[in-house]
Amino acid sequence: MTVSKNPDEIKKMFNKIASKYDFNNNIISLGLHKLTKKLVLKNLTIPNNSRILDECTGTGDIPYYLNKMNSHTQIIGIDFSEKMIEKAREKHPNLTFLEGDCTNLPFQNNSFDIITMCFGLRNIEDYSKAIKESFRVLEDSGELLYLDFGEKSIFSDIFDFIACIATKILYGKNSPYEYLVKSKREFFTPKNLIQEFEKEGFILKMRKDYLFGIISMQIYEKTKTAYC
Repeated sequence: MTVSKNPDEIKKMFNKIASKYDFNNNIISLGLHKLTKKLVLKNLTIPNNSRILDECTGTGDIPYYLNKMNSHTQIIGIDFSEKMIEKAREKHPNLTFLEGDCTNLPFQNNSFDIITMCFGLRNIEDYSKAIKESFRVLEDSGELLYLDFGEKSIFSDIFDFIACIATKILYGKNSPYEYLVKSKREFFTPKNLIQEFEKEGFILKMRKDYLFGIISMQIYEKTKTAYC
């Protein structure tokens, strides 16, 4: 059965878990999510004065790590969950966070040199529009880094099992993290996801898998200016 991606329902869910989001991620990932994000971001070259947008920023981990890599940049984190943005501002008061919709970004064309998005598209009902918007606001020859779950495998199944057990302990029968596992199972494989990005004009530059393929990263380049 297809999991619902109704925007109002998704926002309500993320608002509900925002206060415990970081703690829960540490439990579910066995503490590996922070290390993985740091390793993934090392694949980016970030010149001084780069303009960077982190979409679906959550509590702001990615902007924080990007700023650690190069503080001479302009970084904005955006998320449509107001509670997530509140948490991000609380954790990182020196960084910029905005409440906003990735399918209708409040930026002009060609506004950013780099865009990052981690575990975001599978939560967006109109994922195609979100990709189009990323393409629109990215500078020509700019790069987009996308990180999400990888190929289905025995290791992926083990993660699902750990996530289910951990979240039932934390939340009981009505765990919002049941959505995590369902959305993960129904989302594109990395191969199919690459095709979706390429439909909108992106070209794949690099793909790397982590944690025995549980996590997959792609870096895309914007190669045209004809907005779809």
